[in-house]
Amino acid sequence: MNAFARALLRRFSNKEAVAVSIFALGSMLLLFGSASALPLSAATARDGSREGGMASGRGEKAMGSLLADGLADEGRVDRGLCFTAYMVQRGDTLSGIADDFNVSLDTVVSFNGVKNARTLQPGKILKIPSMSGILYATKAGDSATAVAAAHGISADRVIETNGLMSDALEPGRSLFLPDAKLASFTLREISGDLFAWPARGWISSWYGWRSDPFTGARVFHNGVDIGVDMGTPVLAAMDGIVAETGYSSGFGNYVVLSHHAGWQSLYGHLRTVSVKDGQRVATGQRIAYSGNTGYSTGPHLHFSVFKNGRTVNPFNVLH
Repeated sequence: MNAFARALLRRFSNKEAVAVSIFALGSMLLLFGSASALPLSAATARDGSREGGMASGRGEKAMGSLLADGLADEGRVDRGLCFTAYMVQRGDTLSGIADDFNVSLDTVVSFNGVKNARTLQPGKILKIPSMSGILYATKAGDSATAVAAAHGISADRVIETNGLMSDALEPGRSLFLPDAKLASFTLREISGDLFAWPARGWISSWYGWRSDPFTGARVFHNGVDIGVDMGTPVLAAMDGIVAETGYSSGFGNYVVLSHHAGWQSLYGHLRTVSVKDGQRVATGQRIAYSGNTGYSTGPHLHFSVFKNGRTVNPFNVLH
């Protein structure tokens, strides 16, 4: 077992991981697709490397052996970018896994194509690079120098890490950008931390199918109802622009805010509205007061979230 694998063994005595070192970048890029492409089964990931026996005898090394390993690590050769295949355990979080492997959260998210961190399930195989960075799909006209400059990182590091022979890049290539980070909004979107609560209260009706409070018919509720007292301040859940204000028979007085990247939020059953169409608002700014207007059984705030015109469960994006 090499020094890199021994270092992982010492660091993750409470985790189950398999170190898979890929020293030819071209070979590694073939594995960037689905986890099923990894050359190991779930049982292998769970039981540890046959060569290294990583799942057995963890934490049983004598101090002398540990010191010897430490000295060996000091003189080890840097073989470049490699990755570890890790099986998600119950209770794991992406941020916790990133901390354990000493890489950024951006790295774990980007390398595994994570779209929603809250859907992480035990048994999933994650690929964890040996250094922090993100994946980038090259486009026509890209060069290593230009891509590095756009992400605020070293072009030399990009060229060296990816084993490039020239500055030019062919379109459609998966390029690893060491030390680069995702846009903060992108990371918030994936982590489910986009929207703040628009009012303090209790949940009186959840997102999804329910019985109509008046007719009893089965209908789809496209938001959450937050029980509040009449006249409670309603706050913008995220920075945005007032896209629409008005009155409808369903939502009563309402406000629609447009946000970055195709997101929108709707606030309904309002008593009064405090903003105008086209006005820019900040997270936490008062936009209205709660009421009981429209199709409503009592004072509350209806809150809906949309992504590119389609409803999203607010609980997936509220923090």
